[in-house]
Amino acid sequence: MPRVQKNIFRELDKVKTLVGDKIPSFDIRNLCVSLGRLGTYHYNKKGKILLGHERNLYELLIENSYNPYTVYRWALLERVPEEIKFQLRNHFLSQKKASKLFLERRNETDTVLQQDIRELGLKLIKGM
Repeated sequence: MPRVQKNIFRELDKVKTLVGDKIPSFDIRNLCVSLGRLGTYHYNKKGKILLGHERNLYELLIENSYNPYTVYRWALLERVPEEIKFQLRNHFLSQKKASKLFLERRNETDTVLQQDIRELGLKLIKGM
């Protein structure tokens, strides 16, 4: 039986709408930070306490059958560039590979890029 893949961006929008409706005072812009704490809490409950909005958010996610860590991974994938999002939407990349590719691109050494930009700038100046 083929596995049906969810559109993670659509699911994340559902979660954001759910949070906005149920906890209107929650700041959606800081959702990723809170989800990171909730994901850690979900798997390592020893010695940790959730308070306030984060406790409400955790309970809301669990009540609606969302794993907080999975939602956190979705929120991280929302930050990737559009070409990686396109590949994710069309199932050319897995979530794990997309995250890895994004981190590789983000952590590439800037020196090669800086040298290319510097050379182009010098060519432009020489051409004037």
